[in-house]
Amino acid sequence: MNRKKFLYCASAGLGSIGIAGCSSLSFLKKASQDGTVNYRTLGKTGIKVTPVGFGASRTNEPSIIKGVVDTGVNFFDTGRMYAEGKNEEVIGRVISGIRDKIVIQSKIHQRIQHDKAAMEKSIDDSLTALRTDYIDVMLLRWTADKDAVNNPVAMEVLDRARKNGKIRSYGFSCHSNQVEVMQAAIENSFYDVALVTYNHAGKYVHSNSGRTGEWDTVDLEREIKKAASIGMGVVAMKTCSGGPFRSEGDAEPTYTSALRWILKNKNISTVVPAMGSFREIEEDVLAMYV
Repeated sequence: MNRKKFLYCASAGLGSIGIAGCSSLSFLKKASQDGTVNYRTLGKTGIKVTPVGFGASRTNEPSIIKGVVDTGVNFFDTGRMYAEGKNEEVIGRVISGIRDKIVIQSKIHQRIQHDKAAMEKSIDDSLTALRTDYIDVMLLRWTADKDAVNNPVAMEVLDRARKNGKIRSYGFSCHSNQVEVMQAAIENSFYDVALVTYNHAGKYVHSNSGRTGEWDTVDLEREIKKAASIGMGVVAMKTCSGGPFRSEGDAEPTYTSALRWILKNKNISTVVPAMGSFREIEEDVLAMYV
């Protein structure tokens, strides 16, 4: 596929890929081989990541995970709590042999973040499941307030794990009360990465549980900018949960455009939409090839 053909297919949108003679995943795979991805840096970690990452929590299907790899995506978001550890296990099997090409972000469950032994076991279990000697980013999951990000027990465990070479960097995720959490994390300057809910709608509905959340976009973007300014990598989640978005020139709203809206914010290192089907891979990954 030459550059002209690539741009035509990308601008035509996923709904027209078949008609234009561009075949879905094979089109994206060819685009990745042609070197058209513009990587972003995950804050002060220095780790290069694709603008679109892979929220892996909704699939344990190896073919889906392999399909994501083939499109050039290199940032995988998983967690010890997903499918009782099986999500990490299947990712570990699929990326065996190409571990050096994949950036892995995993998480420690919020229930054990005051228990040193349990946290250390969780990290070791993740390493075993993922078949790796190190994890690129380890997050404290679901930090709900400033006390959670200032938790001395969790901070000690994360710092020791990095010194021991088990993790390369650490951070936190938050689903609510994000401005307070971000402000506290910026003040303590401990964390390398923040995983926050962020999309064009300023709200989300969880696709499985029905749980909802919302935020003031202006306030959140202010804290995201501050975080980026001190070298914190900011990763966006719940990126498609605000629904499709209609960009100028779009015939109709799409999830591809919803991700492009987020990626216009250069303070965002990458997005991690959950992908559970080949169609979702096509819609989401296309956002980073324009």
